[in-house]
Amino acid sequence: MSLPHALVKKLLPIPVFSGLTTGEAAEFFEVALEQEVKKGTVLFHEGDDGEALLVVLEGEIQVTKKGVELARLGPQSVLGEMSLVGADDRRSATATALTDLRLLAVPSKRVRKLLKTDNLAALKVLANIAGVLGKRLSLINDKLVASTGAPKKKEELANFGKILTDWTF
Repeated sequence: MSLPHALVKKLLPIPVFSGLTTGEAAEFFEVALEQEVKKGTVLFHEGDDGEALLVVLEGEIQVTKKGVELARLGPQSVLGEMSLVGADDRRSATATALTDLRLLAVPSKRVRKLLKTDNLAALKVLANIAGVLGKRLSLINDKLVASTGAPKKKEELANFGKILTDWTF
C-alpha cells in the first residue's frame, strides 16, 4: 500500500524517521497498514510477540507495565520500536487505546528483510532507534542513581553497571 505523499511528509519530523528523504520514507512505509482502533482496545499485552512498529496518527494510548502507567502517547508518537531490533523480542509493556485511534503499523518482518539488503531507509530508522534507546537508557540510569542515593546501594549500582556494559547476550 502506498501512503499519500502528505502523510509521508508528516511522518518525517518524528525522531525515529529523522534524516529520511521523502523517497526513502515512501519506500520504508510501502508495506505500512493504516488501522482504526476503538477506544478501550488493548493493542498488545506485556509479553506478546512484537510484530510491528506503530505510529500514532490520531488519538491517545496508555502504556502500562504491571499495572503502572509509564506513558501516554499521542499523535506522532511511536511505540513498538524494539520489535525492529530483534526477531524474538516480546512487548515490554501493555498498550491500550484511551481514545479511538488511527495508527500506522509497519511489520517488523518487512523491516528486518529490508535491513538484510542494506536498505538505506531501514538502516537510518534503525540508527535513529538506537539513538532514542540510548537516550532512554541514560534517563533510566539517572533515575536509578537518584532513587538509590544511599551509600549501601553503590555495590548494587556497580553490579547494574556490569550488566549494562556486558553485551555478550
